[in-house]
Amino acid sequence: MRYCFAMSERKNIIDMQQLMLRYPTGKVALSGVNLTISQGQFVYLTGESGAGKSSLLRMFYGGLRPSSGQLKVQETDMRMAGEAVVRAVRRRTGIVFQDHRLLFSRTIFENVALPLRVQGWSNERLIPRVRKVLEFVRLDDRLWSYPEALSGGEQQRIAIARAMIATPPVVLADEPTGNLDEETARHVLDLLMGLNELGTTVIMATHDLHLLNSHPGRVIQLHAGALVGDSYATR
Repeated sequence: MRYCFAMSERKNIIDMQQLMLRYPTGKVALSGVNLTISQGQFVYLTGESGAGKSSLLRMFYGGLRPSSGQLKVQETDMRMAGEAVVRAVRRRTGIVFQDHRLLFSRTIFENVALPLRVQGWSNERLIPRVRKVLEFVRLDDRLWSYPEALSGGEQQRIAIARAMIATPPVVLADEPTGNLDEETARHVLDLLMGLNELGTTVIMATHDLHLLNSHPGRVIQLHAGALVGDSYATR
């Protein structure tokens, strides 16, 4: 699961120029955004509710298409790409949602294995792989449990395990700590930081700005659909 990137070899995993998103209702969600994100960075997307954070994340995995401008994700033009190409980008992207989106009728094993199951992996290959990622999130003893038996924080850790199962180059996290108490939120963020240390680019939308004090990273601020800040938080 480890990635090794020399600084000189780092490339832009996301590149946008004059990006605009207009919904069919006419509402402009994003306007004139110019931004690049390099391989291996940990990036916070911040801003008020409605600033465009979730919309931008959805565009990164093809859930929304740009109305105008340019968006390249993992060297794919997301505005012009066909559905098959967008699906290929999605398979190379781990996604962590605020509400987990776990399948409560399936075991933890089946939930975490799902991204590789759809790629045709057999149980013989899946079981050791799932055990490995569950060890990373410290829940390897819950392999055959069901999500309803877990706390909210544990469910979010399972969502992180599912996002990383296919060793994607980028993980997108949409308010992953929003429903958690402060201590549990720090634990979840520790896991995302640990994943980033393995070489994965992590892009996390959040309003929990106090977390930056203990978990520094690049901070991209949106306001009313426009980019208004880009800086690095340090300890």
